[in-house]
Amino acid sequence: MKRIAACAFLALSWSLSSATVVQTTNGADVAAFQAGLTVNNFESVPTRTPQAITSYTTGDPVDANAFVFDQIAGAQFSVGGAVGTNEPALFKLGGGIAGDAASASTVLGPVDFDFTTKFGPGAQIEIFFPVKVASVGFWLNPSLGNVLLIAADTNFAFSGLTETMLESGNVAAGNFVGISRATADIGGFKIIALSDKAFTVDDFSFGSPTAVPEPATVALLAAGLMMLGWASRRR
Repeated sequence: MKRIAACAFLALSWSLSSATVVQTTNGADVAAFQAGLTVNNFESVPTRTPQAITSYTTGDPVDANAFVFDQIAGAQFSVGGAVGTNEPALFKLGGGIAGDAASASTVLGPVDFDFTTKFGPGAQIEIFFPVKVASVGFWLNPSLGNVLLIAADTNFAFSGLTETMLESGNVAAGNFVGISRATADIGGFKIIALSDKAFTVDDFSFGSPTAVPEPATVALLAAGLMMLGWASRRR
């Protein structure tokens, strides 16, 4: 009987510790993901001024006031290279691309190591969370490319600690995407372009909401408790 009870407990533990890669355009699903999280639409980042663009280019100088490092409380950003030096930038979309922003007009996009726009091959954004979080998500630009998401327990470039991947997934442009885990163990996050179009992100959402078990998890919990009770009565 102890073996049955142990199996039920292990199955429950596996369910509660599993992670989810999110990819959706459903507004209700997005709202559910963002519930309890910090959501930043990049419209009012302290001391930063978005650079206005009307097309996605490569090699154009980016204004120093558009770069984002640690101006958003709880997160730090880079594009690889030197932390605090090579950073993504805020872009205010206008003209024919204005509709590519998920909310208002400002997005966060990659920048090359020479501080020029990088809406081309090899684009990436890295994020470090000094206080680990359980969920990270955002909208991807519908006119640009797909990306690879990687969640890790830290980001070596920022912390100097050994970095272990927790979860990853390929996701498509035009979707709200992200990774959600049962515990707050995400300390590093990477967004890596899978095409020559690069990407931008909007409505950046992160944090550790109070977990609400899904119906399947509740059913499994009930079954596990019943098995534990049954085993106890048999003893």
